[in-house]
Amino acid sequence: MSGPKSTRYTITSRQRRVLTEKRERDRKHRRESNNKRDRKHRGISDEEREKEQQRALAEERERERKRKIQQEKEKIKQLKTELTELNNDLKESVKIVDLLVERTDTGKEVQTRMRHVIEEMKKVDGEINTTNKDLEDLQRIYRQLFSTVKKVKEIKKLCDQQKGDMSQRLADNISDSILAGMNLKIEDQMIESLSHIDEQKKKIKEMLSSINKMNINSELINKCYMMEEKVDEITDDNFIDNFYAMTVLPFLKECKEYSELFETYRDEFEELVSKYQYYSDYLELPTVQPVFSVNRMEELREDVSSLEQQYEQLEEQRYISESIDEVMRDIGYHVVGNREVTKKSGRKFRNELYHFSEGTVINVTYASNGQISMELGGVDNCDREPAEAECDALCDEMVEFCGEFQEIEKRLREKGVILADRISMLPPAKEYAQIINVNDYNINETVESFETVSRNKYKNKKQVMRKE
Repeated sequence: MSGPKSTRYTITSRQRRVLTEKRERDRKHRRESNNKRDRKHRGISDEEREKEQQRALAEERERERKRKIQQEKEKIKQLKTELTELNNDLKESVKIVDLLVERTDTGKEVQTRMRHVIEEMKKVDGEINTTNKDLEDLQRIYRQLFSTVKKVKEIKKLCDQQKGDMSQRLADNISDSILAGMNLKIEDQMIESLSHIDEQKKKIKEMLSSINKMNINSELINKCYMMEEKVDEITDDNFIDNFYAMTVLPFLKECKEYSELFETYRDEFEELVSKYQYYSDYLELPTVQPVFSVNRMEELREDVSSLEQQYEQLEEQRYISESIDEVMRDIGYHVVGNREVTKKSGRKFRNELYHFSEGTVINVTYASNGQISMELGGVDNCDREPAEAECDALCDEMVEFCGEFQEIEKRLREKGVILADRISMLPPAKEYAQIINVNDYNINETVESFETVSRNKYKNKKQVMRKE
C-alpha cells in the first residue's frame, strides 16, 4: 500500500482560526506601519486631514498657475502691441486737438483726458517692465492694460470725430457738459461692472475655499480648482450670476453630499481598502487606489470577498506544504531538488525531491488544485524505464516507505493538517517503479544514481530512515 499516493489535505478549524488571527494581526500591523510611514513622509498627523486636502489643492493650483502665467503673458503681449499701435495713431490726434484748443479755446476736456490717458499708458508700460511676473501681478496688469486700451479707443474715437472740421461748429458741439457726461458715464459703468464682478468673485472663491475643509476626492479637488480658474476669466455680469447659480451652488452641494457620505462610511471603506491592498499584494495582483463612492463600496466588498477566499486557499495550501516539509525533515528526509512546472492547460505544479535512501528519492508533487502526490523513484541523469531488477529493488523501497507514510500523516495531524480526500493509495508494484531524471530539477546536492548491478550491496547499505 505504498505505491503512488494522491491526497487532498485540509486543516482543522482550530488551525484555520490560528491562521486567520495571524493574518489579521499581520494586516493590521501593516496598515498601522503604512499609516505611520505615510504620516512621517507627509509630515502630518491624523488630525491634519484638512491641511492634507489643502496641500493637494495647492499642488494642483501651482501646476495650473504656471500654465496661467504663460497665458497671461501672451494676452498682455497682444494688448501691448495693440496699445503701441493706438499710441502712434494718438500722436497725430494730439496735435489736432492741441491746435483746436489753441485756436478756439474749446476741447480742453478732450485734451486733458488725452494727456491723462497718455500718462496712464506710460505708467502701465513701466509696470509691465518692472513687475515680478507672478500670476497676481500679471492679472492685475492685464486688467489695467485692458482698461487703458479701452480708454484710448474712446479718446481716439472722439478725436477722429474732430478731424474733419476744426470750425467753431465742431468746437460748440464738443461742449464741456457733453464731454463730462460722457466721461462720467463711461467710468461709472466700468466701476459698477468691475465692482459687481469683484463682489461675485469674492463670494464664489470663499465658497470654493470652504470645500478645502471637506473630505473629497481628487476629481472634485481638480474640478474645484478649474472652477476657480474659470471665475477669473469671467467679465460679464449676467454670465457670472448664471455661473454662480447654475455651476457653483450645485457643485458645493455635490461636495457636501460626498463629504457626508464619506464620513458615514469612512471606517468601513478604509477597512475594505486595507484588506484589498493586503490581499492583492499577497496574491501578487495589480492594484489601483480605490476612490470612494457608494457604488465603489459595493464593488469593493465583492472584490475583497473574492480576494479573501483566494488568500485563504493559498494560505492553507502554503501551511500544508510547510508542514509536510517540516515533518519530512523531522523524520530524516531533506530536500535535494525542486522545480516549477506549468502545463499547456495552464495548471501549475511544484515538485520537491526528498532523499529517501542511496539512489532513491520521494517525489512530492503539489498541484494548483490542492492535490498532493507522493511517489518513490530511482535516480538517474537521463530519461529511461527501469530494468527488471531495478523494478524489484524499487518495490522493496516502496514497502519500506509504507510505514514512513503512516508516520508522516500522524505528525501532520498533530500540526492540524488532516485528510480531506484520499484520491488514490496504490500498493507497491513493479508497474509503479520509475526512474526520475534529476536533470529536470534544480538540484542542490549530489544524488547517487540507482544502480541495480550492485543490488545486494545496495540492500545492505540502504538507509530507510536517515536521521539528521
